[in-house]
Amino acid sequence: MKEEVRIAIFGLSLNVLENMKQKVHLMYDDMVHIHWANIADPKLDILLVNDMFFASPTIQNLVGTQKIPYLRLINSNDKSGQINGDKLFLPFIASDEIRKWFKDRYLQVPVSSKVERVIAYRAKSLDIHKVVQEFLNERNGNLQIFDSYGNMGLMNTRTEQVWMETGKNIQSTDATLNYTYATMQMAQSVSDIQGLDLRYWLWNTLWKSESVIKDTSSKVFYKLQYWPQPSTAKDRQDIFKIAACFERGASMVQIEKKLSISMPIIQKFVSAALFANVLKEIDESEAQLIIEEKPSENVLRGFFGKLRLKLRL
Repeated sequence: MKEEVRIAIFGLSLNVLENMKQKVHLMYDDMVHIHWANIADPKLDILLVNDMFFASPTIQNLVGTQKIPYLRLINSNDKSGQINGDKLFLPFIASDEIRKWFKDRYLQVPVSSKVERVIAYRAKSLDIHKVVQEFLNERNGNLQIFDSYGNMGLMNTRTEQVWMETGKNIQSTDATLNYTYATMQMAQSVSDIQGLDLRYWLWNTLWKSESVIKDTSSKVFYKLQYWPQPSTAKDRQDIFKIAACFERGASMVQIEKKLSISMPIIQKFVSAALFANVLKEIDESEAQLIIEEKPSENVLRGFFGKLRLKLRL
């Protein structure tokens, strides 16, 4: 039975990633099975990460708290194939130095104490709401967005466009959603391509991301700021019905009574909508949704009783 080493490569373009995988694979003999993992893998053996993403809380948790052996990937043609401390210089060349590093990690040789481990800050829980608000801040310009599964794509907050990573069919995300500022070269690579509408993409990604949904008070009143555009037909009817109620100003309790749609669905709408600035909180006095209350049986009896007395029936 082959022995296994689990390696995650994070933050590289698809072409560079595949090229690097092939070269890393050739460094190991046939008795070792390489399992290409993502950074959420609890049994990760080696992490190779684009230096631009090194300071993100998710990466810091892996290298600082979990002590996963890692190398920071930095482009430098002059130093290609070299390792300096915790830095591996690209383009990737399988030099003797690199082969030794990977072999030592496979044999679980501890990292030399002379290696400088640059820990920018310890991991902390990301406030995904704050991250999403930065996506809606036009001053940020070009951003590269990613989560624990790798690069998601590029975003321009001024033109409100998103370009998904080529070859990936990304439908959802998780609480590790984050960003870094994109380089000029990255921005130029999509300058002639029409991107997705940022708000359209944001709504649909959050709607499908169950892990980021948060409970909110069902008695708070909200008003619709703009209409979401659901990408799947199966959700469209409920989403548009809920949105129509919030357009007049309403609470979740009112909408549940009016539409007979389950509270979890309404809660999911509100959570995604608050993240994406689809809703804003309002005072109860501003709400205009009218709920027609059906008269109770006792009220009807009382009404007809008074009517009989008045008519002396």
